[in-house]
Amino acid sequence: MFHRAWPIALVALAASGCPAPSQTITSSASPPAAARANVQPASCLPELHVDLVAYLHSKPFAARDGGPFVSVTRGSPRWMAAYHAALSWQLGDCQSLALFADQMGYQAEEVVDTVTGSRHVVLSERASRYNGLFVLRAPSELAQARPLTLTVPHRGLDLQDDRAFILYRELGALGLLQNTAHPCNLATCSGCNAAQSSTCGGCRRASDEASSVDHLMFALLSGMDAMHKAVRVELHGVPSDSTPPGCPSWLHLSSGMQRKTDRTLDEALPASRLWRALERTIQPRCVCYRPYETDCAGPDADSVFARLVNHPASVDSFDACSMPVNDVSGRFLRIDTAKLPLEPLIAGLSEAVPLPSQSTISTSRQ
Repeated sequence: MFHRAWPIALVALAASGCPAPSQTITSSASPPAAARANVQPASCLPELHVDLVAYLHSKPFAARDGGPFVSVTRGSPRWMAAYHAALSWQLGDCQSLALFADQMGYQAEEVVDTVTGSRHVVLSERASRYNGLFVLRAPSELAQARPLTLTVPHRGLDLQDDRAFILYRELGALGLLQNTAHPCNLATCSGCNAAQSSTCGGCRRASDEASSVDHLMFALLSGMDAMHKAVRVELHGVPSDSTPPGCPSWLHLSSGMQRKTDRTLDEALPASRLWRALERTIQPRCVCYRPYETDCAGPDADSVFARLVNHPASVDSFDACSMPVNDVSGRFLRIDTAKLPLEPLIAGLSEAVPLPSQSTISTSRQ
């Protein structure tokens, strides 16, 4: 169930206009205790009782040749609607969330998962612009959700199964942001990444959501990260023939920084804890972690999401489109897997990012 809006807090956030992609907005996400006592739970969205994974699977997404992708320019009305939808969700403002979802061109539903009993907000497009499918934990359950968000920018290109849906539900995560258009379906260059695309050929495309800021997935994550410093996991797949000999499965883990670092490994960071957990489950030589290991054979392209989450906290004007970073926040994880069963990944992420009742997430910057 949703709680009523806190208009003053929301107006203060909205008045900030279009922030720099990684700017932190400092505002209280909850009203004073006296105000909370006078507020009653309310729901304003259509409610469905379904198997969440099956319902998400029934939605259009990349493996069904979605497209053409329609870019949404950063700072435009639709982009800002997505940004403010993320703020409204975190503030528990159902009416504003529904309004901003409509301005995005999306419908918002509250889904009660019949398998787990948990509640979720599902945002799906009304028109075929193929900007993504978004699932958020219902505001009434945010306090008990695992402080982790999954982004899946390349489903249909390097990830072919529904593991992201299952991971989101089994982990009890905050959110799932998934592409619905093939990353190569536009010829236009993204303008955010000078690296070449070996898969698409030539430049990285505007339809590649990991390489562009002009789409609703980036707008939503920007709004989410402005208020809540959770762990952000970017999920990818890799060809099965890339698995090293003798490894039944393989995982490449990256903190989002491309170059190797001489920095001492902080074992308390989520990425380090996931690395150690997976090494106990599968052979250590079948798990590789950048930037602390040099022999990783997998991809190491940075993304706008990595830049957003890893940007230096002291740099207010940082632009995730044009400015790569050479440091890590401890809150970004890129995971590339080949033939890795879900069970060790669920167990590893559960250990790396505990539920709120278990411990506080440690990061290198507060």
